[in-house]
Amino acid sequence: MLIKALNEYYNILARNDKVCKDGFSRQNITHMIMLRKDGTVSDIINVEQESEPDSKGKTKLQPISMVLPERTQKPGIDGNIVEHRPLYIFGLNYDNKSGTYSTEDSTDKAKKSHKAFVDKNLEFTEGMTSDIVTAYRNFLQKWNPQVETENELLVNLGKAYSTANFIFGLDGHPEIKLHDTDGEIAQKITELKKSVGPVQGNDICAVTGEKGEISVTHDKIKGVRNANATGALMVCVNNTAECSYGKEQAYNSSITQTTMKHYTEALNTLIADKNHRIYLDDMTVVFWAMSDDDSKETDLFASMLGFDDKIDADEMNGILLKSLNDVNQGKSPDLTELDIDKNVEFYIVGIAPNVSRLAQKFIYRDKFGNIFSHIARHQADIMIVNSKGNIPMWRIFRELKPPQSTNYTTPPPLMASVFGAIINGTRYPESLLENAVRRVKTDRDDKDDKKNVKVNYVRAGIIKACINRKDRYSKNKEEIKMALDIENNNQAYLCGRLLAVAEKIQMESVKGGDLNRTVKDTYFSSACANPAKVFPNIMKLEQYHLEKIKKNNENGVGYAIRYSKIVSEIMDKINYEFPKTLSLDEQGKFIIGYYHQEQAFYKKKETNDKEI
Repeated sequence: MLIKALNEYYNILARNDKVCKDGFSRQNITHMIMLRKDGTVSDIINVEQESEPDSKGKTKLQPISMVLPERTQKPGIDGNIVEHRPLYIFGLNYDNKSGTYSTEDSTDKAKKSHKAFVDKNLEFTEGMTSDIVTAYRNFLQKWNPQVETENELLVNLGKAYSTANFIFGLDGHPEIKLHDTDGEIAQKITELKKSVGPVQGNDICAVTGEKGEISVTHDKIKGVRNANATGALMVCVNNTAECSYGKEQAYNSSITQTTMKHYTEALNTLIADKNHRIYLDDMTVVFWAMSDDDSKETDLFASMLGFDDKIDADEMNGILLKSLNDVNQGKSPDLTELDIDKNVEFYIVGIAPNVSRLAQKFIYRDKFGNIFSHIARHQADIMIVNSKGNIPMWRIFRELKPPQSTNYTTPPPLMASVFGAIINGTRYPESLLENAVRRVKTDRDDKDDKKNVKVNYVRAGIIKACINRKDRYSKNKEEIKMALDIENNNQAYLCGRLLAVAEKIQMESVKGGDLNRTVKDTYFSSACANPAKVFPNIMKLEQYHLEKIKKNNENGVGYAIRYSKIVSEIMDKINYEFPKTLSLDEQGKFIIGYYHQEQAFYKKKETNDKEI
């Protein structure tokens, strides 16, 4: 399904001039070599651009994407027209330990690579007379790797040399580049491709059904996070166990060269465009709509899930609220005001690295209107008291990360399942609830040297969403509300409320309410799993702290009476008998009960310090 969809999207991109023409491909470039007309190198300029700030506000330099003559896909030594790889261009190896250059290696790869580059490009540029090509030919003929091992420009590159990709520009005229589409080299490639025409063959493509020649190897996909820097393969058959009926390599995939070029070019174009791509841990997610201009759909999709802020937060909340109202009334969301066709097909694909290959972790396809309404429902489900607007996808996964871990990444199956639940409007995976409950029970907030149980609005929202959606699909009418629900008689929910009250009483018993450790921090995990085991101790401490309130607070008696009333109301509802154990769902309700009651105290304190 993925290759077929990408092949169709290529046709859309092609008619809008958004993909490389035949004979060209995109390449990530880090530096530009400035050539004088006599072929000498005047400078090597870093052309990387600063990335957008990440979630922590940090930026980094990243390569720019440029269209160059098509790259070779052959294994071994094989040069490109307008080469970009340093070993081929300069014929030098760099030693990271000593920081020196040399032409020597055990297989003479540097010498062979440079010779292949020079021979191929001199032959191809024969007869060309433009200033940039003349400078390039002079460089090919004059550059001698053996006498350039201490070249100052290369020495300044240092370790960046090995991973750099280069283009060529004309000294004094940086706007003139060797690979320019109106240059002699690009024009010759275009003419050659026209004269050769499409590859002919009688094989049937398994994707399109059209005749052509099967592609033995497939082009690499670049830009996938943590995949091979030079690119990785989506289709690759190189083990004998994967071959059948005597067919080798990609003959087993039955994809013609035309289809191969189309799907790889479309996917590379999507990944290179930040408006069609996001990163989540090790996963690269691409998305697009099957329309000539899908910018409005992709912008809205990314904003709905918190991946960018192209749409103002207040405007986004208004859009989601209106959509949710439509859904609740049994109507399809109206997107005409946004100039969006709700019936356009929309795709979301998750890709993760797998050694030198790529693994498709999920692919979802639906009408954009359906996806939009499902995301609106997701944001409504995850919203809870004190929520700060839409909760981004990256924030959900970050809350599942153990705080002590420095290299933790969300398991791709969990990420795919969560995406599926959001996009299709289905139940969240049980593992999402398990992870959220575990993190609340085990994590601590190390703030001001205080280790406090971490119950924030994101984790509480995740738990609320999981439980509510499970109840909804089980046709259970009970649903957890946004804020404190004094009519909720669930035993686990009441126990959570009771712990919040006990903590509040303890904090009020100390002048200033400043404690290094509260009953919540001491008993939360145990109380969440085995209430009957620890709540008797909590209740004894509660009585002790109530007495302290009476003594230490100017309005102590009034406070004590009010808190005692809340405790009595809760105890009456649980019949003064605590559950022995709580299931996973009940532990989630316990956490929500605690969070709701805590936020209710906090809100009332903000409104009036003398009210509870």
